[in-house]
Amino acid sequence: MSQSDIDAAARETLRLIGPDPQNWVPDRHAVDHNVIVIGGGQSGSAFAFALRRAGIGKVTVVDAAGDAASSGPWLSSARMHKLRTSKSLPGPELGLPGLSFQAWYEARHGAAAYGAIDRISRLDWAAYLDWYRKTLGIKVRYRTKLLRIEPVQDHLRLHLDVAGEVRTETARKIILASGFPSNGGPAVPDVLSRNLPKIFTPIR
Repeated sequence: MSQSDIDAAARETLRLIGPDPQNWVPDRHAVDHNVIVIGGGQSGSAFAFALRRAGIGKVTVVDAAGDAASSGPWLSSARMHKLRTSKSLPGPELGLPGLSFQAWYEARHGAAAYGAIDRISRLDWAAYLDWYRKTLGIKVRYRTKLLRIEPVQDHLRLHLDVAGEVRTETARKIILASGFPSNGGPAVPDVLSRNLPKIFTPIR
């Protein structure tokens, strides 16, 4: 396969499923987004693609990371060299083989190379996810952090930190796909840490 044909399977898959359905959700006054997805990693990107294929428009994806390279744990905080899950598990391809990790990997390294790996390298997974977003045209607004969600009548108001500037946007629905960072960091209640030596006091 020539370099120019490396993504032929993906292109053919997208041709066969046809254009995205038209947005069937009526606009609502004072609502910016039908859905806002918090987190542009593997789950957030898959949700964005699924919503688009379902004919839901006005979907936006935001991520607190500075850029794609620093989004998610794969190129930053992940300590394992390989994913802990089996390479045969379904991924964000939504049942479309031409968009799968296997198709992406075999196009670059061959079927024999894919057969030889037991589990997926985290670096390969990060590269695949970057390809997935670019191939499907999933745009992520980076440097955008969710601060607070406020119910307002029949929709939601989101307070966002956009590159250091506080803004508000509105949405009908929110999908929280922020992964491990949303679990928070280490913390010790004040009642326990009050009398601890400073060397044991958590950094705040």
